[in-house]
Amino acid sequence: MQPLPIHLDIIVALTLSFFAVAAPANDFALEGRWQLNLEESDKIAVTYKEGSGTGRRNLLQRGTVSISGLPLPSLGGRIPSQSNLAPKNPAVLVCNVMAIETNGNRLTLIYDDSDREIMRKGDYRGRTSEWNDKGIRQSYKTPDRKVTKTWSMRKDGRLLVEVKLNPPKDRARTYKRVFDIVRHAPKPSTATSMPNESG
Repeated sequence: MQPLPIHLDIIVALTLSFFAVAAPANDFALEGRWQLNLEESDKIAVTYKEGSGTGRRNLLQRGTVSISGLPLPSLGGRIPSQSNLAPKNPAVLVCNVMAIETNGNRLTLIYDDSDREIMRKGDYRGRTSEWNDKGIRQSYKTPDRKVTKTWSMRKDGRLLVEVKLNPPKDRARTYKRVFDIVRHAPKPSTATSMPNESG
């Protein structure tokens, strides 16, 4: 067998090196354990005044609710839902520690080491979830509001979480939280928990 021409050897070598570089990494960029940064979160927090929405005011509306100085969504300035209970705030807005783990087409978020939320890529049970190394996005609707949650990496290496709540007949409001990386989270074991359906 005659040796391959030199130019063909070079083409083969370049092709193999291209696929080696282009091969996807096994690690997910946002995977790890994250701690709420109150100072950074406070810098970008928006406080919504009562009655700032466009809907009719509720006679039983409450003042602005906050945890550790960070504003949380309340019933103020919107039409109350048909339920007597206020909609539960997404866990990412009230947690101090958040762990992000991936396993194939499932992404697991663990809030304060107890509350577990499992996302599945695409449309699943009324929720649309997508993620890549640039971030995570999930959206869904409840009778009370439309919810959009996004996770993205800031230039300073911190994780920015934004939760947009859009009630019917009222102005949409976006709540932001900033997290610092603590340590890399271990790969999840085979999870059997159902996704958190809180809105």
